[in-house]
Amino acid sequence: MEKQFNREDKLMKKLLNEAGTESPSADFKSRIMMVVENRNATVKPYQPLIPKFMWYVVVTCLICSVAGLYVMYADISLSWSFDFKVPRYMDMPRIDLSRTMQYAIAFIALFFLEIPFLKRFVDRQYGL
Repeated sequence: MEKQFNREDKLMKKLLNEAGTESPSADFKSRIMMVVENRNATVKPYQPLIPKFMWYVVVTCLICSVAGLYVMYADISLSWSFDFKVPRYMDMPRIDLSRTMQYAIAFIALFFLEIPFLKRFVDRQYGL
């Protein structure tokens, strides 16, 4: 293995010595600086990736989730009855999925929901 690396190293050194180094023209730097100065570059103001109203939505969802979990597992009895009769012809079949399958479906759904938002963000960001 060591011999192979030595051969490759010798070959690379030989090829680099034969090719030599290129040097730019005398006014290369000044031409580049002129091109950069002539560009009309605008500085975009800072905008956070997640807007303020979305933080409010996230916090609200978290608070509702914690409150819902507390009500579900606490010994609090809310006597609200949402008992409505479903007609027999609207009876839906029951689908039993494993917990892993439920997670997989949720992950794929979130992934496909996220793609259009990311595409729109990238298009807006880079002007495509």
